[in-house]
Amino acid sequence: MEPGTITRSASLTTSRSERRRIVLSSLLGNTIEWYDFYIYGISAALFFPAIYFPGDSAAAGTLASFGVLAGGFLVRPIGGLIGGHIGDLYGRKKVLVGSMLGMGLSTTAVGLLPGHRTIGLWAAILLVLARLLQGLAAGAEYGGSVLMIVEHFPSRRRGFWASLGNTGVFAGGVFATLTFAVITRFPPDHQQFLWRVPFVASALLVAVGLWIRLGVSETPAFKQAMTDQEQRPAAPVVAMLKRYRGQVLIVVAVATAASLPYQIYVTYGTAYTRIIGFDVNLLLIFQTIIGFLALGLTPLFGWVSDLFGRKRLMAAGLIVMAPAVYMLFAQLNAGNAPLVLVALVLCEIGHCMAYGPLAALLAEHFDTRTRYTGTGLGYQLCGALSGLAPLVAASILTASGGAPNVGWVPFILVVTSVVGLVALVSVKELAGKPLPN
Repeated sequence: MEPGTITRSASLTTSRSERRRIVLSSLLGNTIEWYDFYIYGISAALFFPAIYFPGDSAAAGTLASFGVLAGGFLVRPIGGLIGGHIGDLYGRKKVLVGSMLGMGLSTTAVGLLPGHRTIGLWAAILLVLARLLQGLAAGAEYGGSVLMIVEHFPSRRRGFWASLGNTGVFAGGVFATLTFAVITRFPPDHQQFLWRVPFVASALLVAVGLWIRLGVSETPAFKQAMTDQEQRPAAPVVAMLKRYRGQVLIVVAVATAASLPYQIYVTYGTAYTRIIGFDVNLLLIFQTIIGFLALGLTPLFGWVSDLFGRKRLMAAGLIVMAPAVYMLFAQLNAGNAPLVLVALVLCEIGHCMAYGPLAALLAEHFDTRTRYTGTGLGYQLCGALSGLAPLVAASILTASGGAPNVGWVPFILVVTSVVGLVALVSVKELAGKPLPN
């Protein structure tokens, strides 16, 4: 055996029953995280401007609402650093329990928070604080949920198994959009309190997730690394930046190119639909359809990346997404519902091609003692940039004179896709190879 690798046998010390629990734990953790984020994003587009940021200008309220949405993404790298530090020094499992509790508490708090009419400015302040806690917890969650799978499973199917954890992103989106598709069918006066139900109901998902997660053991890779205390870094982030500074920049570029488009064609697309008077309920149904599509395509493309490599598949996905988003906004302006659905399907196919292999690609570029920090920080820096996308898109539309002058908004994707393609050329292809240790 070569030093510096984790053998296949080490990963196979985990029993089949525990592997099933690990996959379910990761899947459910990401489902809860992204369910919470998506219900917040949809509410930020449809309800928060009037409830928490009332004023004379609807555009100003939308900008303020998306600003709070972006704030939750901007603190995610801090959560990634905190979670990575604890996870690399003391274990992945401890962080994952804490992150799930943080997500549940913050999301439930938003559902119980009074509006501006009741407590004035404090409503917006408390909304911001809840959103920041949600962002910190989400920042700590992703890296650990990915590593619990990656470090328990063999190399030759790493892309497929890791993509099952990523599937939780779309499961959360499906639950969120389906829930609000139902809510928006009620009269407006009912919607003003029904939007709170999904936030409060998140507590039940968290309780189930914690029960599953508490029964999962620490990863063999981390246990193996812990046997050599002399090589244990006092500050994983410092060790990671010394060894992997260039790789962090590359994976951030790739992850941003793969993740940011979703914030444009789903989160901002929902807000733009209301601006132009397109049927919001119909769009949410379309988004639910593509969410179900993604549940199948994400593991499919994770499996394909094990066979043919991550780089070419992800590059193809980036190339598909940019023109599809241009098509989406053009058809929204035209009010052509069937072609809006076609455009969304194309967007989702491209997104799954790029996003399905992403979890494995991130984990493959860091060693065990810095892997949580590197994976978490790389993904959450991408999350911070992605979270700014709806706010930037709203600002671009305002500067362009408002609807229907939305042509410059998809250009955001052109920029991130080009940067992502350049980064993919630079990154190493590590599909099927042992994880570095």
